[in-house]
Amino acid sequence: DNSDKSDNSDKSEKAKANENVSCDEGVFAEKIEGGKPVGDASAIAASRRATYFVVCRNAGEATQLTLVWKLDGKEAQRQTLDIGHSSRWRTWGTRPLGGAKVVEVEVLESGGGSLKTDKLELP
Repeated sequence: DNSDKSDNSDKSEKAKANENVSCDEGVFAEKIEGGKPVGDASAIAASRRATYFVVCRNAGEATQLTLVWKLDGKEAQRQTLDIGHSSRWRTWGTRPLGGAKVVEVEVLESGGGSLKTDKLELP
């Protein structure tokens, strides 16, 4: 019976690249203090600046992630972040928001595959 056999035969190269890197946590904050994200949506709206804090696992060699920042649905910036071999690698990117009301970040692994997407609507 092959009904419960997972079909791995059609995995793309991007999906295979994703196997070494995973994104366990992503959170918006106003800033980083003591290595931890602080500040809620109101603080972010008041400062007009967002930080996206991400916790990743990387079972392979050192690599890079890309944060794709979208403001009000339009791509505004791409930031490249280095991540080493680790079971809990913490890193972050920061972006001024101007007058944006909706902030979205997509985390891409080095091959371009999406690991995580988060969206924040500001008050």
